[in-house]
Amino acid sequence: METIGVKRLRDNLSRILKRVEEGEIIRVMRHGKDVVELRPIISTTEQKILRLLKDKDLVRGGTGKIGPVKTIRNLKPEMPVSDLVTEDRR
Repeated sequence: METIGVKRLRDNLSRILKRVEEGEIIRVMRHGKDVVELRPIISTTEQKILRLLKDKDLVRGGTGKIGPVKTIRNLKPEMPVSDLVTEDRR
């Protein structure tokens, strides 16, 4: 997650919104204090599962794409991502 200031948000709004649409979370600060967090609206089941895994710090976004879902980097390499998804569904 990236943290930016209000001025940078204002100067680069279109680019920043594009990054959020692609799944990135951006926190905005004013005078050194967090004021808002920009997150994409989750609409598909796959995106919801991916967001839950990211919130639990089990996976992190990658650079490629698999269909409408970004690729992910498994932060627990001893456990396949498919097992993490299955475990989360219980």
